[in-house]
Amino acid sequence: MHEYEEFSKKWEKTKASMAAMKKEIEGFTEKEKSWVMKVHELAKRHEIELSNEKKRMEADRLHLKADREALNVQQKAFLDEKERLKASLSQATSDNQWLIEHGFQQVVTYLLHSIEFNSAFGDVYKKLLNHGKHLGFVAGYKAHEFGQPQEQSSFYQPQASTILRKLSSRWSI
Repeated sequence: MHEYEEFSKKWEKTKASMAAMKKEIEGFTEKEKSWVMKVHELAKRHEIELSNEKKRMEADRLHLKADREALNVQQKAFLDEKERLKASLSQATSDNQWLIEHGFQQVVTYLLHSIEFNSAFGDVYKKLLNHGKHLGFVAGYKAHEFGQPQEQSSFYQPQASTILRKLSSRWSI
């Protein structure tokens, strides 16, 4: 009987061990199910995040495309403005050249033919003649005081008035 008791004890031990193993297996099964649920949940979250990231990248790509098109439009406008400025610069350069070559000549010609300029110039001319005559008289009197004859004076030029008239006739065009 001893064998029977021993066998019975072993059998009980085996049963207890089997029950513990079944409980352990059930625990592992539950853990496995929870892990599967977590993995499934993480996969869903990953899919959602990946989808959101794809949408955001697509929106960024569209925004970048719109920015690139706007940049192209601005570059085209810049190039058009550059060409207009080149034409304007060319026109300004030719106007400047005309002003230097012909404009100043016309201004001087108009001045010489204007009544206002000639009357003012005539007044200055008369005052200059009077001042020259006055200086000539003063110099002549001083030279005479020191006993120098008029013909020996360096200021004495009897042909000066005719020379001045000839020069002044050249000035009026």
